[in-house]
Amino acid sequence: MRFALPIAIALSIAATTSSAQFTRTSAAGHEYALTCNANGYVLRSVHPVSRFLGQGAGTQTVKGTEVIYMGRSCDAFSKVLGGGDWCWANGGFVASLADARIGFPRQELYCPTADDLGQECLCE
Repeated sequence: MRFALPIAIALSIAATTSSAQFTRTSAAGHEYALTCNANGYVLRSVHPVSRFLGQGAGTQTVKGTEVIYMGRSCDAFSKVLGGGDWCWANGGFVASLADARIGFPRQELYCPTADDLGQECLCE
């Protein structure tokens, strides 16, 4: 019984560490879970994100789980924010979409199953 608490604490720390390893936080403070597939990286917001779309009286607020796809050929897409591109820089990476520019300062993209995704996508 006296070993149960240290084991529970160790498991809790391991779970926190492994999940934090595959999340990225945008410059706006939104946290995204990072996964990969054969086409590139996928960033899915951990919590709902609110975005203002449109101009003037036509501005609308869209709130929900945000998904950003970043492809091998440096293309990017979000259902809400439109298409665009993404790139790496010394200070992190950025997705430049039609309706937003989302930066991830001082962070890298990495997936253990495919670490060569988008290596040519360097910011100019």
